[in-house]
Amino acid sequence: MVNLIGLIMGVIALGFGVRAVIWPYKVAKISERWDAIGSKRRRSEIEPKEWKVKLTRLWGAVLIGIGVLLLLMSTNYV
Repeated sequence: MVNLIGLIMGVIALGFGVRAVIWPYKVAKISERWDAIGSKRRRSEIEPKEWKVKLTRLWGAVLIGIGVLLLLMSTNYV
């Protein structure tokens, strides 16, 4: 039997993880824009640091691993 909640959570984790691994700069830039809400700087001036882009890619890979694990657990393969 398939665990529906685990399946849904696995797909969501995979979706966010793949996006963060493929486009880490865009994801980090969105995060920086959220952090700059209320700042006097313009949105076009906000750029993520290199370490933030690398960390975003790393977290994306972790999310992919978690998503695969959740999918395997929800289908009783693990």
